[in-house]
Amino acid sequence: MIRAKFSVQGKTLKMSVRGHANAAKKGEDLICAGASMLAFTAAQDVRDMADAGRLEEKPVINLQDGRTILELTPKEDAFAEALHTLFIVQKGFVVLAANNPKYVRVKPMTA
Repeated sequence: MIRAKFSVQGKTLKMSVRGHANAAKKGEDLICAGASMLAFTAAQDVRDMADAGRLEEKPVINLQDGRTILELTPKEDAFAEALHTLFIVQKGFVVLAANNPKYVRVKPMTA
């Protein structure tokens, strides 16, 4: 089971994705591939924001097999951009979960 969690804690945005769908053999699991693509996309956007100097501090970007952790604290003028990125990625996980409820669960951000 893939479990994706999104949260806002003060000025810090967080995303964690853990687990495997186990819907097919490793390397052939399209659900895991979709989840990985969403996680890699979010991580790349966080890297781009860091490179552009749009974050308060160095972000946490941890991409491992079956485990992704992202934590970022955007500067005030970049908060909406960062939040939008995570909302879009969250929406991708919600769609993935809606189409594959046996394999994916999402805990979305609450405002």
